[in-house]
Amino acid sequence: MSKTNGLGSTERLLGIVRNGGNGQNQRLFRIVRNETVDPEATELGRDNERFCEVLSLDRILPRLKQQFDAIWSNILLTRGKAPYSVLMTSASNGEGVTYVSERLSLYLAQTYGHKVLYVNVADSMAAPEAPAGPSPEEVIERLTTGQDLDSLVVASGVPGLFVMSLNLSGGQHALPWLLPERNVMETLLAYARERCDIVIIDAQSVLTAPWTATMAKSVDVNLLVCRFAITRREVLNALLEAFKSAGVTPQGVILNARRYSVPQSLYKLLK
Repeated sequence: MSKTNGLGSTERLLGIVRNGGNGQNQRLFRIVRNETVDPEATELGRDNERFCEVLSLDRILPRLKQQFDAIWSNILLTRGKAPYSVLMTSASNGEGVTYVSERLSLYLAQTYGHKVLYVNVADSMAAPEAPAGPSPEEVIERLTTGQDLDSLVVASGVPGLFVMSLNLSGGQHALPWLLPERNVMETLLAYARERCDIVIIDAQSVLTAPWTATMAKSVDVNLLVCRFAITRREVLNALLEAFKSAGVTPQGVILNARRYSVPQSLYKLLK
């Protein structure tokens, strides 16, 4: 992408995720009750009473695979090796960070057989009938001390895919990410590094949660998600300024919600 779009040479376009307007609100991962709790289980998350349900992707994955092949290949070419940690964020809410990061996590687990930890910082992800998880205060305490983090991880129906829903959305939860002596991000990444191949962090938008820029300093790759023809240049420039102030350089941009110009009715006639 050129500087006329508000991006320099370091923020290269990594790929485009195409989907329809309704797809933006479709969450793939949902926390439900674990019907097969095994207190003696040694596999990560299997002894948790909460479980991550992954919606059927029989009709979605084949189409998405080609798009994420290009995105992941560009990341590998840029770095020369696979990153261990990836943080995804946006300038403002509604850009589709969760949409892209969930699918990237699933893609890496299914295509490469990686052990992937998907960390959602802000959303509860829980279905109404799901058992209650730890309170935000408990989560912060565990992240700060590094103790009992296993209980924050839930298993999923996809081999190698694990989920951590932190549910930290308010400004009162910002302090642990900002105080270097607490090293919350370092604690989280060190924990994940011992158990998984890649951690994908679904972070809050930078302009609504400025501490995201501080979190981004500890990860290998920072990616920006922008909605095609929606994200305003001025807003994107404000995000880049926030990253610059934190000493962070994003490694690439993913354009989300690119819609085909050909009417869907014509595609149906061609099937």
